[in-house]
Amino acid sequence: MSEEARVLTIDKETAREMPLVDLAYDILKETNKPYYYRDLMAEVARLRDMTPEEVNEVIARLYTEINVDGRFLNIGNNVWGLKRWYPVDKTMDKAGAKQFIRKDVDWEDDDEDADLYADEELEEDIEFGDMEEEDLDFNEDELEETFGVEDLDDEDAEAFEDEDDDF
Repeated sequence: MSEEARVLTIDKETAREMPLVDLAYDILKETNKPYYYRDLMAEVARLRDMTPEEVNEVIARLYTEINVDGRFLNIGNNVWGLKRWYPVDKTMDKAGAKQFIRKDVDWEDDDEDADLYADEELEEDIEFGDMEEEDLDFNEDELEETFGVEDLDDEDAEAFEDEDDDF
């Protein structure tokens, strides 16, 4: 690729001032062939005279910008080209679309389902509707009897408060 890189008409001063994504676009456009991402990044770095540390700082950002930019296309295996090189065939879109066939719906069946659920709703209303206000109150004694849970003593309560303060 170094032979092709020498053919590029981008001078180093212009390359340093250009955004990385535009420089990558110009490289692909002028060479007219797809690049592996690492090779494309190496070419960008060569044109900008970047140190390995500078490359490590921008490699992920450039990948993200290329991925988001609509001019680029990932061909597969991390090989990137320009989207305009690969026109989308409209017949492929239709072939990929799945058509759903509508079945005849028996609307009378819905009434039967509504009757089934009506009985359950009525039972729930009866169960909760008959509760007295005292039934809704929280009772610690019942909790202890039912689940065997005892009150926290003062030392345990202080320990929990201390743990909360740590956060």
